[in-house]
Amino acid sequence: MKDYEFKKSFELLARVNAVIPGGIQGPRNPIFFKYGSYPVFMKRGLGSHTWDVDGNEYIDYMCGFGALVLGINHPKVEEAARKQSELGNCFSIPQEQYLLLAEYLNRNIPIAQWVLYGKNGSDVTTQATRIARIATGKKGIILARGAYHGFHYWCAEGGLGIPPEYQSHIYYVAYNDLEDLEEMVSKHSGDLAGIMLTPLKHDFAKDQELPAPGYFEGVRKICDREGMLFLMDDVRCGFRLKFEGSHEYFKADPDLVCFGKAISNGYPLSVLAGKKTLMDAAKKAMFTATHFFSAVPLAAAIACMEEIKQSGAIEKVYRHGMMLKDGIESQAQSHGVKIHYTSHPAMPFLTFEDDATFEKARFFGGEAAGRGIILHPLHNWFVSAAHEESDIRKTLEVTDQCFKRLKEKFGG
Repeated sequence: MKDYEFKKSFELLARVNAVIPGGIQGPRNPIFFKYGSYPVFMKRGLGSHTWDVDGNEYIDYMCGFGALVLGINHPKVEEAARKQSELGNCFSIPQEQYLLLAEYLNRNIPIAQWVLYGKNGSDVTTQATRIARIATGKKGIILARGAYHGFHYWCAEGGLGIPPEYQSHIYYVAYNDLEDLEEMVSKHSGDLAGIMLTPLKHDFAKDQELPAPGYFEGVRKICDREGMLFLMDDVRCGFRLKFEGSHEYFKADPDLVCFGKAISNGYPLSVLAGKKTLMDAAKKAMFTATHFFSAVPLAAAIACMEEIKQSGAIEKVYRHGMMLKDGIESQAQSHGVKIHYTSHPAMPFLTFEDDATFEKARFFGGEAAGRGIILHPLHNWFVSAAHEESDIRKTLEVTDQCFKRLKEKFGG
């Protein structure tokens, strides 16, 4: 087949660079890909497929960076959103969906003994740290080195424009390393409000890492001993590994859990859920903004979660994720290319040995994009319930060609 061309995409990129600083912010920027080999702007989507502004069709494994667990334009979610939109979205006082979603979460998600709504993951991870500080009367927050918890000042990387005081009570440890955690706790004992961790280590441009046996149990014991809270950032993993929360999949026992992305299948919503014992602390930290009360995303979230629960979406994602994993690992071995295929099958990541600059990964991803498959070279991928076996088979036909081309260019 003839490789795709992206003429209109790059015409639009030239225009957007003139009116938006940096053009496209974050990992969607084409500088993270093999430049010129990926689309820059999309036009439409349905299920697991997207079409760019040049008319090229793709099987998309980024799923709106994890938000589209049911695929684009899922009929039940869109119908719920449409019905609420006809009634109205932004009101001066809450609409009934504000209560209905809270009650739905309370009935279905054991950790959700109370909830708060935001828009982005950053909103609720930030509020979780504030509630932890109120509940404990302490300041320190421990994070895993390299983890992403949002763009707010307390955890933003880079530091430009952020006075160091904003991060003066943030401490970093290695994920999966209880000894390192014990050392940090000993150093700051008496002033630690909590530790925030992701269910699995999904750092940018790094091999992903599942929690080691006993790790979360050890974290819980340390938190109980030190009087600090266990906060889980389930924004990226949530509703992909287990309906009740990724912490239950890995048998962790956090005090607060942050949800987002897949909870509403692409509508802007995040949720902070917590144990009853922290409700008084949560009452003391005002958390409100104009669009936190928007009714359409709340209605979409109920429909999305109910469809996940009733349709067996999580089991389907796992099954097709394993099919993709087995196929890619087999192809790599067949072509004599050394890879690391890490993380859970629902949200895998592929790296290549001897590829410190990700030149191989960018080449592989660019070859895939030019043949109709969207795979990010530096960020983990996502399998959705909209991906069918036919999508996986087509993907593997393309990746087989990509391995062949990569072997010809770089060797093993």
